[in-house]
Amino acid sequence: MEVHKPKPVHNWREFLRELGTIALGVLIALTAEQTVEWFHWHGKVAEARIVIGNELGTAQARGIERVRLQDCIEKRLDALAAILDQATRTGLLPPVPQFSGVPFRPFSDDVWQTAVASDTATHFPAEELNNFGNIYAAIRQLRERNAEELVAWADLGAMSGPGRPFDPATGATLRAALSRARYYNTSMSLYGGQAARRIGQLGLRHNAATQAAIDAAVNTQNTAPACKPLSDQVALGNWFAPVFRDWQKYPPYSAGPPPTKSGE
Repeated sequence: MEVHKPKPVHNWREFLRELGTIALGVLIALTAEQTVEWFHWHGKVAEARIVIGNELGTAQARGIERVRLQDCIEKRLDALAAILDQATRTGLLPPVPQFSGVPFRPFSDDVWQTAVASDTATHFPAEELNNFGNIYAAIRQLRERNAEELVAWADLGAMSGPGRPFDPATGATLRAALSRARYYNTSMSLYGGQAARRIGQLGLRHNAATQAAIDAAVNTQNTAPACKPLSDQVALGNWFAPVFRDWQKYPPYSAGPPPTKSGE
C-alpha cells in the first residue's frame, strides 16, 4: 500500500500551505458532521411536531368539551343543592338516584415529556418551544384540577341512596363538596377554553381521528350523562345488596358455597 508522506517544509510559504490544507480538511469534516446532525434533528423535530399536534389536538377537544359542559354541570349542581336545602328543612335526606358528574378526561403530556427527555425539544425554534412549554404547563394544571374535581364529586356521591336522617355534620360536608365542585366546574371551563383557543392558534396538523374529536366537540349537541335531568338516572335503591349477598358465587373469591362448621 502506498502511503502519502508529508513533504518536507523548506520555507514559511510551504508551511502555511500545508497548514491550510489540514485546516480545510478538518473544516470540511466538521461541516459534514454538523450537516448530518442537522438533518438528523430536523427529522426528529418534524416527527415530534406531528405527535405533539395529535396530543395537543386531543387536549383541545377536551377543553372545548368542558366549555360546552359547564351549564349542564351547573344545573346538575343546582339540583343537588335543592335536595340539600330540602333535607336541611325536613331533617330527612330523600331517596337520591345515582347521578353522573364530570367526565374523567386525562390531559396527557406524555409525548411532550418524551420530547424533553430525548433532547428533541431543545431543537425546536425558540418561539415554538416557548409556546409548547406554556401550553403544556396549562395542561398539567387542567389535569390536576380535574383530579381534584373528581374527589369533590366522589364526596357528593354520598348523597345517593335511600331516604335517611340528615344531620348538620353531613350537611356541612356535602355543602363543602358542592362548593368545591362549582369552583372546579368554572375553573375547568375557563382554563379548558383558554387552552383550546391557544392550541388552535398554533395551526398544528392532526390525524383524522384527532380532527374528528375536535369537530365533534365543536359541533355535536352535548349528550353527556351530566346533561340529563337527575330523574332520568337509574335509581340506586338497593342495587348493591345482591352483589354483596352473592359475592361467594363469583371467582376468584370462592369456587363454591361457603364452608360449614362440623356438626352443623
